[in-house]
Amino acid sequence: MADKKQSPGLDQVVSSINRICENTKIVGTIETTGDIRIDGTLEGSVVSTGRVVIGLKGKIKGDLHCSCIDVSGKIKGNIIANDVLILKEKSVLIGEITVQKLIIESGATFNGLCKMPNPNNETDNKENSK
Repeated sequence: MADKKQSPGLDQVVSSINRICENTKIVGTIETTGDIRIDGTLEGSVVSTGRVVIGLKGKIKGDLHCSCIDVSGKIKGNIIANDVLILKEKSVLIGEITVQKLIIESGATFNGLCKMPNPNNETDNKENSK
């Protein structure tokens, strides 16, 4: 048998991009170390060390914990984003969010609570450790 050789990292690049297509419904938890785009429906949570993109037709009923999130669709749940949350023009978000940076475009809907912890502020760190 011939030994197939691939360029280093090719499998990693291909496997780190995930997509839930329109007209697909998933119930449960998604855990990934790569980026994910959701254009379908998810009833459950997403845990990712990468970027999460919710397309215009994407709907999530559940919590998200990720590095960055870009929302064009609808989310009903809580979000923890270690870096940035972007709510695009037609997005709808109902829930509590904890983010370092928040960008809300005109036309987006956000109903909930926003917490923006400051790691350099000793008062915030003392309150969070209680």
